[in-house]
Amino acid sequence: MRTIVALLFVLRSCVSEMLVLQTRNNDNKPFSLEDRPTASENQVEEQRVLLQELRAIVTQQSAKLNEMGATVEELKGDNRERPKVAFSASLAESKGPNSEDVILAYKHVFNNVGDAYSPVTGVFRAPVKGVYYFTYTAFTAKSKKRRVSLFKNTQLMVTVTDDVSDSEDGGSNGVTLQLDAGDEVYTRLMEGFHIFDDNNHHSTFTGFLLFT
Repeated sequence: MRTIVALLFVLRSCVSEMLVLQTRNNDNKPFSLEDRPTASENQVEEQRVLLQELRAIVTQQSAKLNEMGATVEELKGDNRERPKVAFSASLAESKGPNSEDVILAYKHVFNNVGDAYSPVTGVFRAPVKGVYYFTYTAFTAKSKKRRVSLFKNTQLMVTVTDDVSDSEDGGSNGVTLQLDAGDEVYTRLMEGFHIFDDNNHHSTFTGFLLFT
């Protein structure tokens, strides 16, 4: 609104100045009422100029809106193309102690977006290169000891452990990992240790893609 008012003021000043110059340079002839534009003619000219200015502004704003629309569509396309990977599952049953290390297969799947986690093997296989976050919980009962480690391929990353024979206890751990497509992440119950779970889902395994 301030811009439009200022524009009107400038336009009116320009028209007035043009009228004065025309009067002074009209072959020194006496200025007559016939030579002066009528008030209605001045208003029509001002409105015509203002309309042209407004049309230019509308055209400029329309171009900006079109650019913004194109940017929004581009962002939507990027979001559709970005892979969506996330899973969460619980063990659903107790395991151990065993005479050797075993990979834990979390069979009760809460969600498995992207189908990168296998409830049969317990292994998550990265579908794309990127940074992922993983977390898991391990619960024990009946004064049994617990040690569960998370692995990237064959490399141990983090561990939840409790060697004290409490009546029951729980623990959790998490880690952010840079993975290549095809890398595997899983948890392993270490030899001689126990993990507890039931329908209350105490022991869980969760992971998701942060960014590529």
